[in-house]
Parts: sequence; C-alpha cells; structure tokens
Amino acid sequence: MKAVILAANRSARLSPFIETRCKPMIRIAGQYILENTVRFLKAAGINDILLVVNHQQDLIRNVFESGQKHGVNIEYIVQNELLGIGHALNLCQSSLEKKPFLLVYGDVLTDDNPYLSILQTYTETDKEVAMVALPESSKEFGNVYLDHEMKISRLIEKPSGDQANYVFAGMFVLFPNIFELLEMFNNDISRCYEHIIGTGGLQACLWEKGWIDMIHPWHILVANQMLMNSWETANIDNSAKLLGHVHLEGAVRIGPNVTVESGTVLKGPCYIGENSYIGNNSLIRNYSAIGPNSTVGYGSELKNCVLFGSNDIGRLSFVGDSVIGENTTTGSGLTTVNHTAEYSPVICKTGHGAVETGLIKLGAFFGDNVKIGVRHVTGPGSILNSGSKIPDSTTI
Repeated sequence: MKAVILAANRSARLSPFIETRCKPMIRIAGQYILENTVRFLKAAGINDILLVVNHQQDLIRNVFESGQKHGVNIEYIVQNELLGIGHALNLCQSSLEKKPFLLVYGDVLTDDNPYLSILQTYTETDKEVAMVALPESSKEFGNVYLDHEMKISRLIEKPSGDQANYVFAGMFVLFPNIFELLEMFNNDISRCYEHIIGTGGLQACLWEKGWIDMIHPWHILVANQMLMNSWETANIDNSAKLLGHVHLEGAVRIGPNVTVESGTVLKGPCYIGENSYIGNNSLIRNYSAIGPNSTVGYGSELKNCVLFGSNDIGRLSFVGDSVIGENTTTGSGLTTVNHTAEYSPVICKTGHGAVETGLIKLGAFFGDNVKIGVRHVTGPGSILNSGSKIPDSTTI
C-alpha cells in the first residue's frame, strides 16, 4: 500500500513561522512534523510515499530528497495552484495503481504510531477507514458522529458553538473509486466523504492517544509538550560534553557535539539539538526544545519554549512560553514577559486580528532571521515577523 501525504498548503494563521517553511516542516521536540509522519509510516510497513508539495517545497526536498536516508521511497507531486485537498489528491491518481491507499494530512502530529491502528481496522473490516480523534475543542474542525458499529453516520463541516466531539484526525484508507467521486463532485473532498458516509461505507478508527492539528502559533508549544510527555528516559549522545558540575533531572535528551558548561541545570523533559552550546549557570526547564547549532548565553533561563535552530540567546536572558524562529539572535538581557499584570488570559494580535488564546501564560513569537539588540522586554503574546531588526533597549 502507498501513502499520499498532503504538504502543499500554506496555513496562514501560523504566522510568523509559516512564511519561511510549510507547516509539516515545523520542528517539534527536535524533529520535523513530516519526519515524525514518515518514521511512523515506515514502522507500519508503508515504504512508498507520494508527497504533494507547493509552499516552501525546496526545504522538504532538501531534507528528505528521494527518501533513501529515511528508508522510504518518495515521489513528489507539485500542486501548482492551491485548489484544495480534492484537487491535490486527484493529481496523484496515475501513481496509485488502482489499489487502496493511505491519505495523510501532513500537518497533524501524534505522539504514537496511528497507522498501525488504521491499517488494522482496514484489515478487519475491508472498508474505507477514517481515523477520528476527540480534541478538547472541535469548533475548528469538521465534526463526525458514530453509530453503534463504529461507522461514521454524519459529518458536519462547520459546527456551531464550541463543543467536544469527534473530528477527522487527518488519516484515511481510501479505495480507488474516490477518484470517480472527485470527478462527480468537482474535487470537493467533503462531499466525497459525505457520499461514502451516506452509503454506509466509512468505518471509524478511534485514536485515543496524543493528537494535534496546529492552527495558531501557540499550538506549537502544546504540540511540543505532547511529544515530550511521551518520553520516559533520558538520552545523551556519547559525543556530548557536560563540563564540571551539570545537574540533570528527568527525560533530558542531548544530541551530538553539544557542550554544556558547569553550573547548568537541565530539568526534563527537555531537548538540546546537535552542535549547540549552553553557557555556565544556565537553567533549561521542562518542555524546552533547543534546535541544532544554537547558543544559550551565561546565566539564561529557558522554560516551555521552542527554538527552531541556529539561535543565539544572549546572556542573562529569560525565554518562557515562547517560540523562536530559525537563525534568530537576541542580545543580552532579553525578557519575554509571559503573563499580564492581572494574570488574565493573553490576547494575541495576529495578522488575522486579535485572538483570545485562553492561556494565562504566553510569551513571544519571533519569526526566522530576527535580530534583537540588548536589554529588551517583550509583552505577553508579542509577535515579530521574520527579518525584523530591533535596536537596543526597546520594550515591545
């Protein structure tokens, strides 16, 4: 069986990180979302992958190439115009050999392998299968309802109100006749799903472990926590150097050629990527993920944050509940304030307007290639677009 991974869409609400990468190439807990997907597919015995690309596709091609390094075969399908899921899937028809296949939305993330479960359900039922999940809030997704035989009985594409209900989890086993339906319904994938449901042919496979479809930038922090919560042991590469007295607690993961100076405390779960340097007397607290080739200066504190990589955090800084884009540098004394004075929920002013995050603690979001001078304070929910340059001694 082959897998089709949809990785073309731009996902505009994830700004300021989406301008320079597609969503599946966001690095969570030290690995790309797409890397996580490919690894799970391979473990489930799926070695042939059709990868539909468009936005920032060069990054995907440079990292994954033909798939050989990851033990799979990748064929790239370019969706030149972003005309939806149905259109993207239709481009793959000639490569699928009129056999059942896996359809995977490339921007969803799980903390365990969902493909083993969905393939088992397909084997047991010999029906088309949709993976479904139960998120805390389902208002952002199409809602599905199940009958007593675990078949999907109804799909509501745009639910009203905020309620918890089952949603499509972005993984399907589909039969070749999906292409006839796409032609019938003018590439409207939702109507295709509704037709399959109406004929009693769409079986549900319930996923009860960690699952997230990131919509807003702060969901990157939620996804990072989800993956790190699945870590049970520490893992420190043999080439890492822990100099002098370094205190470790919990599931600490350290990559190759990392140097951690004396006096530093690492509280897991946390991750330090390859070729990184942590200065003396730093505190790396739980749910911090430091991407490769990064530097954290003397006496700095990081807490519940994601650094994409090639970052330089100046000495005596505090980065909390924040996401820092790739190749972004900050001078000494940066403070990302992560709560309001009243500890009220943070409102984040995005390019799509003010959004209520519902979070009491939330720091800053810096895009790629941001340069920040010394002695800065950023307010809760601050956003800096990629390429921004901020002079010294500024409050944002």
